[in-house]
Amino acid sequence: MIRTWGELLRNKEKIGSLYREIPALEQVTLRSVHFDRYGPTVILRLDLPVFPDFPLPEWVDGGCDRLQCHVKFLAVEDVSMCRWKPPVTADVSMTPLERRRVNVVIASEGVKLTFSSSDSLTVDRVSAFSSPADGTDRENHIYAGKVDRMRFGALPGVDGKAYYE
Repeated sequence: MIRTWGELLRNKEKIGSLYREIPALEQVTLRSVHFDRYGPTVILRLDLPVFPDFPLPEWVDGGCDRLQCHVKFLAVEDVSMCRWKPPVTADVSMTPLERRRVNVVIASEGVKLTFSSSDSLTVDRVSAFSSPADGTDRENHIYAGKVDRMRFGALPGVDGKAYYE
């Protein structure tokens, strides 16, 4: 039985140091779904439901109130996507399967996505931003990673392969 998605993270330290307890993937704002062309990989770009307990000083100084990250699922199979009207608020649920795999279901009014993947997840592109009244995420992002911080000040367009892959 999977208690939290944090248990499945290979690089838990990227997000675990920011929270007393990594929040559940419930009522997340799902910003994008990327199907990686180099392999059976799905990358979800999402806003976690709560801001970190231990935010970086730059995030506090910048007035940030939202945390966004990429969650990468590897060895993906059985993908089904019925609708997509972003951004959406949804729950991401995972059920264990045999052979170290999980079944992933993301469902809400704006999205219906299901797939199975390896039970080894990766989190990347951790950033914080101040959410504007219209709910978009195009404002300035302050990245946790030093390289990301040097490369990106805001979200690149959807053709930014180096960012989304």
